[in-house]
Amino acid sequence: MKQKYKVQMAAGVLVLIASIGLAYLEVSPEEPLMPVSYLVPVGLALIIIPALRHWRYGDEPHKDERTNNISASGFVHSWHITVGVMVALFVLDDLGLLTMTLQNALAMIILVATLSTIFFRWYFFRKEAMACKKEAA
Repeated sequence: MKQKYKVQMAAGVLVLIASIGLAYLEVSPEEPLMPVSYLVPVGLALIIIPALRHWRYGDEPHKDERTNNISASGFVHSWHITVGVMVALFVLDDLGLLTMTLQNALAMIILVATLSTIFFRWYFFRKEAMACKKEAA
């Protein structure tokens, strides 16, 4: 296992231990389990993500110039869609056609940015894989 993965997993274990310790010390007397609810997901992510990467890629690199270019292209397209949605929300609010709370508008923007990034990265990786299959044939 790569040293990088071991360090990330050790950090995850430390975060889990810290969450238990902070709950035991009752850092927040009103809600003693608050540190656990905030830190446990972070600790689990720090353990699970490197474990999955090691399982999937082993000691091989999990990205190269090609995958970096595809990811960057996906992020660029996602950024354009997200800015378009923000402009549309602004115009709709300015015209009085749609009124949203700040929380709802931010939630919509975050969802659009996240889902469009996932979609475009999937689309470009699939497109690249199809092009490679055609070249091989």
